[in-house]
Parts: sequence; C-alpha cells; structure tokens
Amino acid sequence: MKVQRSLDELQNQLQQWDRPADKGQRVAHTVLAVPSLSLPFFGIQSIEQMLHYEERIFYLFHILRNPLNRLIVVTSSPVTETLVSYLLHLLPGVPHSHARRRLELLHVQDNSSKPLAQKILDRPALMTRLRRLLSQSPRATISCYNVTQLEEELAVALQVPLHGPRAEHLRLTSNSGSRQLFQALGMTHPRGTKDVQYIGDVARALIDLAREQPGLSKACVKHNFSISGYGNAIVDLAPLQERLQKVEEVDNLLHHWVMDNLPAWTDLVHERQTWDSYLERLGLEGGAVEEFVEGDPCSVQVRIDLDGSVDVIGTHEELMGGENSQVYLGCRFPASHRLARSLGEQGRKLGEWMAEQGVVGRFTANFLATPKGGESVDRLYAVDVHLRKGNTTLPLRTLQLLSGGKYQAEEGRFTDDRGQELCYLSSDHFGAGHFKGMMPRDLLEIITCSSHHYSSTTHTGAVFHMLNGISELGQTGITCIERRPELAEQLYYAVYQELEKQRGGYEWMT
Repeated sequence: MKVQRSLDELQNQLQQWDRPADKGQRVAHTVLAVPSLSLPFFGIQSIEQMLHYEERIFYLFHILRNPLNRLIVVTSSPVTETLVSYLLHLLPGVPHSHARRRLELLHVQDNSSKPLAQKILDRPALMTRLRRLLSQSPRATISCYNVTQLEEELAVALQVPLHGPRAEHLRLTSNSGSRQLFQALGMTHPRGTKDVQYIGDVARALIDLAREQPGLSKACVKHNFSISGYGNAIVDLAPLQERLQKVEEVDNLLHHWVMDNLPAWTDLVHERQTWDSYLERLGLEGGAVEEFVEGDPCSVQVRIDLDGSVDVIGTHEELMGGENSQVYLGCRFPASHRLARSLGEQGRKLGEWMAEQGVVGRFTANFLATPKGGESVDRLYAVDVHLRKGNTTLPLRTLQLLSGGKYQAEEGRFTDDRGQELCYLSSDHFGAGHFKGMMPRDLLEIITCSSHHYSSTTHTGAVFHMLNGISELGQTGITCIERRPELAEQLYYAVYQELEKQRGGYEWMT
C-alpha cells in the first residue's frame, strides 16, 4: 500500500526539483491548474464574473511550449474549443495538435459560489481521475490563485505539492496584517486602526482619525480579505468633523451617534452588498479603518524563490474606477520612471522580510503615490499586500511567456529575448458592457482580419483573456503589448474602434 505523505513531505520535493538540469536537457513537468478563489471575501460583484475570473489562470497554457510538459486545467464550467484554439495559437514554435494532446480540460459543472477546490474535493470520481492523470508524471505540481487550507487539503488528497505559499502565511497579508508589517518595517502607510471587527470598533476608529486630522474628509473601511477593491467601504467624515467641533470630549453618546449614522455616511464599493451583510463579513474576518489618501495607485510584484532569493519582477500603474476610484480596472506596465525605482526598493524590502518568515511564491504590494498627478513623488503610501496571483499577474506572465523577456528592476524596463523594450496597457473590463451579444468567435474573427492581433514575429499586438465573458457581460480582458506606452494606448483604442465598426456588419464572418 502506498504511503500517504504529509504536506511538509510533499513540499520538500520542490526543493529537489528546483535543482538546475544538465545543460541542454529538458525536464518534463505536469501542472494542475486550479483557479480557486478560496479566500473568505465577498470578492467580485457577481458569481458570473467570478466564473470568468477562472480564465485568468489560462496564461499557464504557455508552459506547453516545452514539448515534454503537460497541463491539466479544472474549471467550474466547460472551456470552449474556440478559446482553447486561440490560446494554443499563441504558442510559438509548437504545432497546435502536439500541444492539444498534452492539455487535459476538466470541469465540475457547478457554477455556485463555493470555492473550486471544495467542488473538486466533493467529487470522488473526479479526484480519482486526477490522481491517475497526475501519476503519469514524476514531477507534478498544483498551481492556484491563492493557497488556503482547502488547497492544502487538495494537495494532500492528490499527493502532489503546491507551487506557492503556505496557508499559514495568509494572515501576514490581510489588511490588518499588512498594516502591522508596514509599521514593523517603518514604511509610510495611511493612519488608522487594524483588527476592527464590530461596528463599535469602526466608530471608535473613525472618531480617533477625525480627532487626529480635523481636515480629513473621508475614511476607508476594509475587510481583511478582498479582491479588486470590493471589500472596501468609503465613509464621509464631514458630519463627524462638524460634530467634533461642537463637543469638548468623546463620550458614549457620541459613539452611539456615530454607529447610528454610519449607514447614511457610507458608500459600499460592492454594489450588490448591503450594510448588514458588510458588517456580518467584517465580524467574521475582521478588517481595518484608514484615512482616505488621494494618490496615484501603483504596485510592485515580487517573487520569492524556494531558496529564499527575492526578485522584483514588475511594477505597474493601476487604473481604478467606480465611486472614489476603488475598483481595479486595469494597469500600465512598467510603472513610469518617477515610480519604478521607489516601488522596486519597497518591494524588495517587503520580500526580504517575508522570505525570513519562510514565505515563497508571488505577492503584490499596492501603494498610493502623492501628490496625485504630480511629476515627482513626494510620498509613497503602502496600502496592502496580497499573497496570491493578483490582478497584474496575468498580463505580466503573458508578456514574459510570450516574449521570453524579463523585467530589469534597476532600470525599470522590460526587454524581450531580443533585447527589445516592451510595455503594455491591460484591462479586465475592455468594452465595459458595450459588446453584449458578441461571441468569442466573433471577436477573434474580427481581430484576425485586422492588423491588431498579437504577432510572435514582432512581440507586439493585442492578446485577450476572460473571453467567455464578452457575450454575457459585454466585456473581456485585453493586454495591448507595444514598444512604447503611447503605442500601447493607441492599440487599445484601435481595437475598440475596430470591434465597434465591424460588429454592425458581417463581412468578416467565415
């Protein structure tokens, strides 16, 4: 009978596999991709949008460039062959048929909001099928969006190591944990309070902020775990500031007055959420209250390898939308020279501390640069840290895997395998609901007939992700890769105009 190995024993295998192969020798790997959003957050605005977010892990199709590698992808609903064909077409130098044989697509036929890892664990026949597929490779790993106890349970059940951080490290990068980390490292961050859990905690924290800063007009309440800003709530402090000018000391009456009026003062970023459900989630997972800082959102992405080495792999300027600019829409890469060096320094500082705690894998640290819209940076406020494959992971990994290039942290620029400088403009909301009814096949046929499609010859052009969302949500994801930022922006609008122009006629239809 085969001995069941513990998670620690499974993870130790990664250290052995990490040794470099002999020169010129290729090593075969099998990757099980499980795009499971298992963090205890409300997450995205709808179950439909959450399901399309599973497609963000499809950048892993590029591991099939190695003709020995195999990829197994498990999703909630079926992946269409149109999408598979498109993704495999992007692989340079690999016949479509050869790559398709090494790709296994499985789905659980369950579109509920339950984490995908739990859906898989609940299906014994699927688990047996996965064990058989994984047993065919001596080197198999699991790749997830984030690692919680659910993903670790899945790894042990399948007897395959996880390529990423441990669940125990999640607490380090909650919003409360991030504040504690920033304070320990002496990093500038918004004033506020961590570990709030009840409405009374929020009221006290808001009163403290308003008293410390009489000119502060807004504050932000954050769930400890959220995605794309949907765990945030913005509080108008004007009524509280006015009341504080009339009272000499803080008493229970003031606290109760703040608690009673908070719903009227607060805008929830998640449009489908209610005040009661927001407080319920806050009570379950806790959160933080901070001053609202007006600044340019930006981020740094860092990788911590198994040997503890820290590598700054990218910097971004993030594009935010919605009320109070709290919702992630997209990003520009790399960050401008005014931001890149400082972001890289802060990212390395965080990475070295986390490596000392035994953390491995990727993380993203978000910042606000002030003054907003300034030509130089007066102050860089650390906002939060996410120990998972974040919003900027997909476009960055897509660029790296397509071009064979690397980010040069010291210079703040990215060069491909030919030494050519590249950048991109990426969005998860391309179309913004305008293209409802357009099928993925329609979009691809229109783009194929244009000059905007990605070319492996020039390493420039438009690459799409979350394609299955276009018919239902009227939007899709896009990464516009070019040699200069202004060209990437021009490409973005050129693709939009092409789709808008062609969708009324059908000359492109084959």
